Amino acid sequence: MTSFRFGQKPYKFDYELNFNVKASSDDVTVVGEGDEAESKTNWEFSGAVNAGHGLGKYKLTLNDQWFTANVWGNGQELSDKATYFDMIKAGKAANQMRARVEVPVVDMATVTLDFEQPNNLRTFVEAEVSGFDIGVAYARKNWSTDDEGKVTADNVVVVQAGTKIDAGGVSIAPKAAVGLDIKEDFGMAFGVSADVGLSDELSIAASVTNANEKWEKGDALTAKNTVLSGTVTWADAALKASATVKQTLVKDDKDKNTNVIDLDAWYRFSDKLDYADLFKADKWYTNDALAIHAFADLTNAKLGEVGVEAASPVMENIWVKGFAKYGLYKATPDATGAVVEDKGFKVGADGYIVVTPKLTVTPFVSFESLGKFLTAGTGASYKIGLSDTTIDLTLKRVQPFDDDYKKQVSSTVSASIKVPF
Repeated sequence: MTSFRFGQKPYKFDYELNFNVKASSDDVTVVGEGDEAESKTNWEFSGAVNAGHGLGKYKLTLNDQWFTANVWGNGQELSDKATYFDMIKAGKAANQMRARVEVPVVDMATVTLDFEQPNNLRTFVEAEVSGFDIGVAYARKNWSTDDEGKVTADNVVVVQAGTKIDAGGVSIAPKAAVGLDIKEDFGMAFGVSADVGLSDELSIAASVTNANEKWEKGDALTAKNTVLSGTVTWADAALKASATVKQTLVKDDKDKNTNVIDLDAWYRFSDKLDYADLFKADKWYTNDALAIHAFADLTNAKLGEVGVEAASPVMENIWVKGFAKYGLYKATPDATGAVVEDKGFKVGADGYIVVTPKLTVTPFVSFESLGKFLTAGTGASYKIGLSDTTIDLTLKRVQPFDDDYKKQVSSTVSASIKVPF
């Protein structure tokens, strides 16, 4: 309900039913031999029924000794499949029905076919030969036949190779790929990169990609662009710091050249969570010590955003996370409806309180200087009996204190029951 005016404003009940169906544990296929043998369910299905929309997200997986097949759609995600530098990329999300088949060949190569409605096919062949990872990919997109039987399609081919080298304690992982946009005037793109591990803590990554003016139909890289990128990373048990510089050079149009710099540093007082999990929405409150992340990004020597966030347990069963950011943000005033862009700051805090083993409370508050938006609220989750079934309640209030945005005030209350099965 989007207001608290009970009896004055209408409300409605909504539902979302999620269900999962899987093969029994006895219905399995053993793939591989010896220590590498793996048991897989022969089939697995998951789906959702959404209010007013029928079938929601769904995925069907079929496992065989000779292939693995997936069919998924309606917003479901599987995984990305791509060449180096994403010249050909089959994304993980499927708004419509998607299908993907993976076939291993003689324990040396894997062939993957990805079908995307209504007329796109991507094929990947990957193999390991004498320590080299080699691959060939083909994309046939926008495939159609006119009334006279003439076939038109976009065709892209990519060849790639990569390996790993250990040179006196220094690990080097070079990669290279060449792409062809097949048509009367061939489009061409290439990419070269190397990841160098100088020690257990220090690593360097660098890459160069280029696409000529005829490259138009690949899934990534922009025609007439050369992109230089380099990243330096230091990581040990307590500190991780990285700096990335990306320079884009546009042929015949220097005004579009860009330089982007990203700086990040994480410090943790415990290694319970990986650096990537320190501030994830479903992970940060499981940590047992303070964690800090500071960051900054600049584009063409102009500040994009700079900020810091920290999360920590403050006492038994209570965690707090806070953030402060300054940068260039966007908002939409009531009167004009046009997007306004201006520098400003954002600050906020989240709490996670385990009141009892059955009840968890999650208060939150934030403030944005552009529009002077104050957002505050709380969530609560209560477990029913000894199960994982929960009753969830969220209260939220958004209050702008700038008169140009005063119509965007809102109050929301929502309740749900989550039943896992």
